Amino acid sequence: MYIWIISTLMFLVAFAGLVWKLAVVSQTPRKTAIDTKPDIPFEQVSFQSGTEKMAGWFIPAKTNQHEKSPLIILVHGWGSNRAKMKRYVKPIFEAGYALLLFDVRSHGESEEINAPTVKTFRDDVLAAVQYAKTKKEVDPERIGILAHSFGGFGSILANKNDIGVQAIVSDSSPAQISTIMKAALNKYKLPYFPFGPLISKIMFVRAGIQSKELKEFDVLHALRERKSPVLLIHSKRDDYVPSTELDFIIENVDLPHLYVDSKGHRSSESDPQFWQHVLPFFKQHLE
Repeated sequence: MYIWIISTLMFLVAFAGLVWKLAVVSQTPRKTAIDTKPDIPFEQVSFQSGTEKMAGWFIPAKTNQHEKSPLIILVHGWGSNRAKMKRYVKPIFEAGYALLLFDVRSHGESEEINAPTVKTFRDDVLAAVQYAKTKKEVDPERIGILAHSFGGFGSILANKNDIGVQAIVSDSSPAQISTIMKAALNKYKLPYFPFGPLISKIMFVRAGIQSKELKEFDVLHALRERKSPVLLIHSKRDDYVPSTELDFIIENVDLPHLYVDSKGHRSSESDPQFWQHVLPFFKQHLE
């Protein structure tokens, strides 16, 4: 009897340790180097989010420098950085917009925090918008956001309040915490149950997020309460965040959306339909 009890306790301790370790690892974004720079004139910038400093690039519009220009903020996803968002820059710049690219805290060259979550992305989007409004070259009434993956998740949550943007394009965004956890656990070939719910709980505890705050991270609620127009885009061949996330959203909220047919999680912009929808959407709401 005692041997059974001891064995059970040892198993539970080992299991708890494994779950905690997985939570910490999953909540520590992989730092990737800024290995490239914009091919057009830019300014190295920094601004605060909370008590931490964030690094970024500001690219002035190529239009008349005596006129304030519209601006698009690019928001990367989990484990990425501003350099990975270069793929969106040229078409937006050529369309006459200024751009702001930045590293979310604990990513790229921005300062780190202990336990980043989607709340970090949401708050850093807010900080980026406020910083963009201080740029003398920018018309503060014509700011848009193009966000990828987890950056889209955070931008959608931020848009539940009037943050001062006129349009948001969300590319390949997850819509459910469970989907994010399934994608993360898939790397370790582990099932969602029982690991997913337990790891999610530990992540929020480490970030100091209480249970009553979790409703703030409901994408459907945020989209229903949106303050600015949103265009949702997802590739049917996304191999990380499945396009069923977009299915889930549009089954519950009537929104402009586009399915593209590019391969992978970071290639939506390679489908010609992407820019045929994104640029007119921004033009409609920012110009």
